[in-house]
Amino acid sequence: MTKLKEQQRFRRRLLRKIAMRAKGAQGAIGAPLLEREIRRYLGSHRVQCSALYDIWCNDLGACKAMAPWVVAQQQPVVPLHYGRLRTAPVEWHNKPRRTSGYRKICRFSPIEKMWHVLINDLIHAMHEARPHIGDWRGRGRDHQMGQLLAAIHSPWQAVVVADIRRAFSTVNVDAVYDLPYLPEQLIRRAIDYRTHEFVRRDRSDDASRGDMVLIDDLEMAPCGLMEGSPASNAIFSVLLNDLPDHLDEEIQCFVYCDNVILLAPSVLHAQRAENALVRHFTGHRAGPFQVTSQVSPVFEPFEHLGYALRLADNGLEVGLSDKNWNEFCRRLDDPKKHPLEAAIWLRTSFPRLTDCELEVRHQTIIDEAAARGLVFGPTAGLAPR
Repeated sequence: MTKLKEQQRFRRRLLRKIAMRAKGAQGAIGAPLLEREIRRYLGSHRVQCSALYDIWCNDLGACKAMAPWVVAQQQPVVPLHYGRLRTAPVEWHNKPRRTSGYRKICRFSPIEKMWHVLINDLIHAMHEARPHIGDWRGRGRDHQMGQLLAAIHSPWQAVVVADIRRAFSTVNVDAVYDLPYLPEQLIRRAIDYRTHEFVRRDRSDDASRGDMVLIDDLEMAPCGLMEGSPASNAIFSVLLNDLPDHLDEEIQCFVYCDNVILLAPSVLHAQRAENALVRHFTGHRAGPFQVTSQVSPVFEPFEHLGYALRLADNGLEVGLSDKNWNEFCRRLDDPKKHPLEAAIWLRTSFPRLTDCELEVRHQTIIDEAAARGLVFGPTAGLAPR
């Protein structure tokens, strides 16, 4: 275990050095030094074993991850060059989208996934995402919600609620080669779907019925940025990093993966921002992307990241989106679970809620549970009084 901790410290130390080099990478001296540190990081046996342990730990648990990690110590360094290693096919399956259609979720072998983990670490070390990017290390969903709530202060404001349709699958991978953070051979080795072989993991029942367009979509292998990769979200965030530069200065932008919120001083400003947003994504260097959007004043309900927001006379109301409200009701009505578990899920998953009706219902559940001798435990679970 000591050796594992040494590997993890070594990996963090190299990432800090890469981050430092990236800040001064301009010029004839800085760029070669950064490139050398990246090669050292990717080609390090200790770094590769540490990343593999993280993958096994996440998939199998900490105890079961030790056995394959011990075996990995005896294996040679995995070569970075794509042509020097026979790679395992990438398995994939269809997963229904929240709205319509399907996502093509990929499952990689541990070695292939290791490269995606290392790419994700390199991007976060070398790239400093601008404040509008919410899906970033140290900035979760509720962090961005806090930013959005703080920016809404007037009933005259308006929002553009936009969603990029099939965002990952429509990315032009050639644009990823232009990123200054990753070596070309690494992109070709791990990110470029055109260098991979894909195998369908299971067959969807929907593929046997419906029109031919749906069947073709279900049978088609993944393309663009592969969903299920630990690196895809980071790459997509980098591609959207310059979005505010294409909007007017008074427009505040909030991006979380493929969900975009534009906050404008008025409905007229919001309509102009919507047009600019569509133009930008239509001509995006990694696109074109198809965007669905809607403009509404902030005193009308709109949804973002599972919340429903509305500016009322008594302040900003934050409730659950329709989907999460249905999920809350389903958990309450589940005969196999105590209602207090639904209250715990509500409190821990949506800390930004201010909806009075939900709070009353939430407190009623807690009071009823307390009357039966159950309270919130120290780890937000059920515990006897």
